[in-house]
Amino acid sequence: MGDKIVSVYWFAILFIVVGAVVFMVYSFYGEPYDVRNAEAQKLTGRTVECFLDDVRLDESFRDEGFSENFLENCNLNFVTEEVYGWGNIGQYFVSVVISDFVSGEGIFSHEEGNSDLAESCVLEGRNFPVCFDKDVYVLDSEGNQYKLSVLSVVRKTEKNVN
Repeated sequence: MGDKIVSVYWFAILFIVVGAVVFMVYSFYGEPYDVRNAEAQKLTGRTVECFLDDVRLDESFRDEGFSENFLENCNLNFVTEEVYGWGNIGQYFVSVVISDFVSGEGIFSHEEGNSDLAESCVLEGRNFPVCFDKDVYVLDSEGNQYKLSVLSVVRKTEKNVN
């Protein structure tokens, strides 16, 4: 009689353990990882680093041809696998504006990628692109003050959200 009671408890404990394992596996693998926010932050950080020489504003953005070779000059790669006809460059957008801190006069402006994505920054939700905006205040080698504004947008909703 005592062995039958122990076997009932054994099966109850086994059922609880199996249920806990199933719950943990579902919790871990049940939702896809959405890394678009981290990717947008990293894209912004890499873009800001492109315009800085240590802690000062790097004057190379004034060179002729800098904007035409922006992705190469900043060591960025917007190529992704084609998803639902969006093509290679359609998943990313980055906008850079450098302006004089005192007067607010724009000195440099450049956009790269799918500019249609910037319009969706006012929208929120899982199926909308993720936007990350950052302003950095920097000095050049002569002590002039500038504001470096970077907006990064990552779409990739098919890969990261569904």
